[in-house]
Amino acid sequence: MQKDREKVRIRYYEDNMTRAQHLAAYLIFAAAIGGILYIYYHLFLLSLLGGLALSWLQEKNYAKSVQRKRKNQLRLQFKEFLEIISISISGGSGRSMENAIMDSVHDLEMLYNEKADIVREIRLIVSDYQSAGIPMSRGFQELGERSEIDDIVSFATIYATVEGKTSDLGYIISQTHDVIKDKVEITMEIETGITSAKSEAYMMLVLPLVLIVVMSSMGSDFLGSLFTTAIGRLAATVGVICTFVSYIIAVRATEIEV
Repeated sequence: MQKDREKVRIRYYEDNMTRAQHLAAYLIFAAAIGGILYIYYHLFLLSLLGGLALSWLQEKNYAKSVQRKRKNQLRLQFKEFLEIISISISGGSGRSMENAIMDSVHDLEMLYNEKADIVREIRLIVSDYQSAGIPMSRGFQELGERSEIDDIVSFATIYATVEGKTSDLGYIISQTHDVIKDKVEITMEIETGITSAKSEAYMMLVLPLVLIVVMSSMGSDFLGSLFTTAIGRLAATVGVICTFVSYIIAVRATEIEV
C-alpha cells in the first residue's frame, strides 16, 4: 500500500487535498466567519447561515492557496536537489548524471524526509529508469508537465538536450543551479516583504472587531443601536462588506508570481 502511494503521479496544478481536509477547513472557516458576523449583528441564526454560506467560497480559495504553497515548496526542494547533484558531478569523481541523481535520494531524505514531494518524485524517476529503462530526462520532462514549474521544465529541456552529448555536463548543471538559485532568492525576498505587509493588513482587519467586542462587553448601551435599529444594521452591513472586501484585496494583492 505504501509503495502504491509512492507511485502516485501528482498533478501539482490540481487540488490534492483530501475530503477530510476540505471538511476541516470548511468547518473552521464557517466558525470564524460566523463569529465575525455575530460580532456585527448579534443574531445567532444569521451568523450561522452566513458562516456556512460564505465559508464555501473561502474554503475554495484556501484550497488554491494550499496548491500554490505546495508548488512553491517543490520549487525550493528542487533547487536543493540541483545543488546536491551539481556538487556530486563537479567533484571530480567522474560520476555520471544518473548515478548522481540516484545518490541524491539519500541526501534529500536527510535534508527533508522520505515523504517530501521531491524525494518521492526523484524516487519515481529512478525507479522508471532502473525497472523500465526510461531515460531520466524524460522523467524530468514528465515532472515538469505535472508541476508546471518553469525551473523544472527548463532543467528537463537542458538535460534532454545535452544528455550523452557533452563532457561539460557538470558545468552546465552548475550554471543552471545558479540561475534557479538567484531566481528563488529574489522570490523569497519578495515573499518576505509581502508577508510583513500581509500581517499588517490582517492586524488592521482584526482591530475593528476587537473594538466592537470590547465596547459591547463594557455593559453600557453605547453600541445598542448598532444591534437593534435599522440604521445600526445598515452600518453593521457596511462594516461586514468592508471587512471581507479588504480581506479579499489583501489576499489577491499578495498572490505574485515571479
